[in-house]
Amino acid sequence: MKSLLLNIAIVSLVIGKAIAQEKPHFKLSAGVNIINNIQLRDMPWSIDKLDFNKPLYLGLDYQINSKWSFGVNASTNRIETANPSARLYAVQTEVNYYIIPNTARKYRELYVLLAGGMYSFSDTRSVIVSPGLGFNYWFLPSVAVSLSGRANAAMNNKETLGSYYQCNIGLVWRFVDEI
Repeated sequence: MKSLLLNIAIVSLVIGKAIAQEKPHFKLSAGVNIINNIQLRDMPWSIDKLDFNKPLYLGLDYQINSKWSFGVNASTNRIETANPSARLYAVQTEVNYYIIPNTARKYRELYVLLAGGMYSFSDTRSVIVSPGLGFNYWFLPSVAVSLSGRANAAMNNKETLGSYYQCNIGLVWRFVDEI
């Protein structure tokens, strides 16, 4: 599975670089995350059970043009609502499609994402597939506030943690001379 994701990312970058109409650039994101592995029937009354204990989210994204970017991200949190309580680590590669791309006259981006990767929790590992939605607001030419959400669907581990929802809130830094 890892080699398939790596091959998809490499082929996508090569193709994307060939069709890019503007200067490609990197974006670095950092922030916090909130994990929700509570049953939907218990929401929203169990909001106090959301996990927000030593959360961290880091990502590196390669923007090939105004519509597409590819990246890798890592997140960590402590899941208190699961039994037993343990640390969660997740690493994913993702593809982002910008429904509303950032331009010189607009300061917002809206994108859909599809990610795949792996998480480790309480001595177990699972492959995850994650569809999601994200929003960036560029308050400076190279700095944005970011909000994204994703549904991390576990493919092979349904017992210990299983699938979970994740919300990331943070800042994005764009490494490019001009928009």
